[in-house]
Amino acid sequence: MKPEDQLQATAPTGAVTGNVVRDQDKVMLVLAYLGLLALIPLLTVNDSDFVKWHAKNGLVLWIVGVVLVMVLQFIWWMGQFLGCLLMLALVLVSIVGISKALKGERWRIPLVTDIATKL
Repeated sequence: MKPEDQLQATAPTGAVTGNVVRDQDKVMLVLAYLGLLALIPLLTVNDSDFVKWHAKNGLVLWIVGVVLVMVLQFIWWMGQFLGCLLMLALVLVSIVGISKALKGERWRIPLVTDIATKL
């Protein structure tokens, strides 16, 4: 078995590895998971598909989170509690996304990545 095959076989499920993070991309990768700030790397970085991929994921993650919070607000009393939990989950997923991006990994977020790849 080739070393590349061994690396792929030991890679955690949901992660695609093998990208080297350039120094100039690190700030853009962090911005990619900070809500509307994902538009900055999406619109300004033209030489890195890796950064664009994370920017699309971060933007879709934020949009899905906002839509879910708005829907939960219509279910008022339960929505308040669930909205807070959802926002906490959104922050945690964003932190994991930033961490994976800075390590050079593409973390597939269920549903979010599927929508982001269609953009």
